Amino acid sequence: MNVRPTENWYWYFDHNLDSLMLNLSQDMVFRSRFTKKMLVDDGFIETRFSIADAATYYQFYENCDSFLLPEPYKVQLVLNAIAARNYLKPQMPKSWYFLPQATPYMPDIGEAVCVQLCENHQFIDLLTIDISDNATLCVIAQKSAPLAGKTVILGDVIKIMHDRLIPKRYVSDIFNRQAKEEDNWIVNDSVSHVF
Repeated sequence: MNVRPTENWYWYFDHNLDSLMLNLSQDMVFRSRFTKKMLVDDGFIETRFSIADAATYYQFYENCDSFLLPEPYKVQLVLNAIAARNYLKPQMPKSWYFLPQATPYMPDIGEAVCVQLCENHQFIDLLTIDISDNATLCVIAQKSAPLAGKTVILGDVIKIMHDRLIPKRYVSDIFNRQAKEEDNWIVNDSVSHVF
C-alpha cells in the first residue's frame, strides 16, 4: 500500500457515517476516528489537503518507523494524526493513568514517545501531534492497548502531561539491552548444562 498525498485529496464530513473523511481518489476514502462531537467547525467544511498537510504527512510517516507497524497501519496513524491536529476540539489532559517520570520531557511535534500505565506498567506507544507548555496531544501508535478498563486503538487521541512522557528511543534501548542480557544468560546457561 503506497499512499502518497496528491493535490486531489480533500477533507469532508460524512453525516451518514458521522465521521471526518479524506477523499484519496475516486475509489478510495479514508475514514478518520473523529465524529461530529469531537470536531471544531472547520471539520464540517470541505477542505483541500494542503501543502502543509503533505509536509506533515511525510514528517509523521518517517517517524513511524520506530513503531514497527505494517504499512497500512502507518498510513492510518498519520492520517488520523493530521485530522486531529487540524480539526479536533481542545482536549483536557488524562495523565492520571500513567506513571510520572523523574524529569518532564518536552517532545518535538511528530516524535515517537511512550507512556507507562500505572496499573500494569505496560508501555503504550504514541505519536506527538501538538505541544503546549505542560502537555502534549498524542495519537495512539499501536494496534490497541488497555486503558482503565477500556481498549484504545490506533489513531485514538489523548493529551498527556510532559511529566508522563518517555522518548520511545529510551524505551527501545532498555528493551534491547534486556534482550541482549537474556540472550547472554540463555547462552551461558546452555553452555553450563552441556559441560
